[in-house]
Amino acid sequence: MKTLKIFVLTLAAASLLPACGNSDKKNDETKVRNVMTVQPLNRQESAVKNFSGVVKENSTVSLSFRTPGQIMHILVKEGTHVKKGQLVATLDTKDYQLQVDAAQTQYNQLKNEVERLRKLHEANSLSGNDFEKATSGLEQLRIQLQNAKNQLSYTRLTAPVDGTVQKVNFEPSEMVSAGIPVMDIVDTHGLEVEVNIPDDVYRFLSSTTEAYCIAAGERYNLHKKSVLAKADANQLFTVKYAIDGQLSPGVNVDVYIEMGGDMTVSGLSIPAHAIFEDGGKTYVWVVEKGNIVKRHAITASKVDSEGMAVVESGLSATDQVVKAGVKALHDGDKVKIVTQRNTNVGDLL
Repeated sequence: MKTLKIFVLTLAAASLLPACGNSDKKNDETKVRNVMTVQPLNRQESAVKNFSGVVKENSTVSLSFRTPGQIMHILVKEGTHVKKGQLVATLDTKDYQLQVDAAQTQYNQLKNEVERLRKLHEANSLSGNDFEKATSGLEQLRIQLQNAKNQLSYTRLTAPVDGTVQKVNFEPSEMVSAGIPVMDIVDTHGLEVEVNIPDDVYRFLSSTTEAYCIAAGERYNLHKKSVLAKADANQLFTVKYAIDGQLSPGVNVDVYIEMGGDMTVSGLSIPAHAIFEDGGKTYVWVVEKGNIVKRHAITASKVDSEGMAVVESGLSATDQVVKAGVKALHDGDKVKIVTQRNTNVGDLL
């Protein structure tokens, strides 16, 4: 009899198990999940990138005499501003002037002789061959005279550009050979700003709308001159800008590049952690009528420094987007919108 009672109780317990399982499953399906939401923000602004740049001279020119000699005068000092064509140094001209005088004398003498031979040739008293030899000799002397004059002119050293004398290498009375730099002049005409930019800016540089730099609180407009199309060891590209205004070479400046085209920030902005991916597509959860969540496919661009992603399509400004509790949701779930808790009650922290 005792055995029969145990058997009946066992059957009763077994018959209750399926009912309990179905009840748990039903409760899970009707569970209301707590979520936090946010409304997208409208954004329409140009992306401005900031970099450090340096002002550089257009070039540095090393000046040297084209002929050797003893330096007579150095007419400038380091730091002197010079104009293009300004005389900056001279050599002793005595020996070169003697060469010019000697060549001039020989040329004048033969020139008079050729004029006498010309009359004889015209009177058929001199062969054509002899007259041609005389005129050929005169031409050679003319070339020698011109060369002597050139050598004399090379004793004067002039500035080839507007600039500033950076370094003077010799003193008066010193001997100098041809081609040895006497001084260096920094070309300050058309200064430029050099800046290094990363690849994500380099790829959109053609859509740049404006660039400028700030130095000592002053703004200077920049105009793109050249871009080095090969990245350096730090994966940066060198861009050179012409600058409106005068700054000293070597000065560091803050460069601002205003990007256009695909780099323009426009659309709706939401927290990046509200976005999730599924099957290679990008989605967000949107709370719809009856507090039911539906996932919306969106197109999002880059995330900014504040962790906000720009949504270009798939949302409206009135949508309630789930920003917390994203991973636990499924299409059609019923949710309860909660506000963020204040964990600093009384503002004690």
